[in-house]
Amino acid sequence: MYNDNHNLYYSYSTTFGQTWSAPIQINKSPSATAIFPWASALGNGGLDVVWYGTSYYDGINPPDSYPSSAAWYVYFSQNLQATTPGSSWTQVQASGIIHYGNVCEQGTGCTSTQNRDLLDDFGVAASPTTGLASIIYTSDQYVGTALEPANGHGSRGGCTPAHSNTIDCSHTDIATQIGGSTLTQNRHHFETDEQDFEEMDLHNDGGHSPSFHEEGTNTGSIAITSITATINGLPLNLAWTNSFPLQPGQTATATTGTAPVGLVLAVGSIYQVTITATLADGTTETQTTNAIYTLGAGIGL
Repeated sequence: MYNDNHNLYYSYSTTFGQTWSAPIQINKSPSATAIFPWASALGNGGLDVVWYGTSYYDGINPPDSYPSSAAWYVYFSQNLQATTPGSSWTQVQASGIIHYGNVCEQGTGCTSTQNRDLLDDFGVAASPTTGLASIIYTSDQYVGTALEPANGHGSRGGCTPAHSNTIDCSHTDIATQIGGSTLTQNRHHFETDEQDFEEMDLHNDGGHSPSFHEEGTNTGSIAITSITATINGLPLNLAWTNSFPLQPGQTATATTGTAPVGLVLAVGSIYQVTITATLADGTTETQTTNAIYTLGAGIGL
């Protein structure tokens, strides 16, 4: 995630960081400016992102010099397939106005005319059980409600309506998602839980002893009658430790110690693995992931 004091972008890698996608913009109207991004992911391709946003943007001044008319909000965006080209982002406003005016991004280098009321208390996390997101953020606005009481302390008597938009009213708020899609939401009938591709032995004659391990769960509501796999387009002959059909909620494990004829093995190389599950109703579902060929534990060179 990164921004240019105007828009917020992300790039993703499906090759373990060796290559990256082009920048993809996340924010959209009314957030013409997006700064201070934070993100949360659970490892299945879904991503939650939050940022401070305002509809103000003049194309000249950075947020450090925005006018007092610039109203800032917390924005939340989600993509359940963030590593899929062309996938879409939702965007919602997750707060009321939290600040007016300029926002200094220079830390301790901010001048007395540049505002740091929003501090660095900002972030998002997704529950590993429900997938619902919680956002922690700062506001310098006077609210004075039971859920958001005004601070009664401070050198100027605490936060009052007259002190709204000043450091006297800076406080921490929490917003928690109570509905909508979540990062734990199942999008497939078969979810890969574990995948390992390892070199188990290095021979003097240049031979290889590969070990491929795949584990997945039927996360749908229909039985899976069979699962096939390819690696770099070549058939991967997997020995499954369970019998089919695989009922909803059941987990399947497969291994093989043989690489397809024609597959060139090299430690550190990345291989495309395609899994195809055939369902009891005759439909199929295909998923593609990447596996890096690594050295197995205990190998001496």
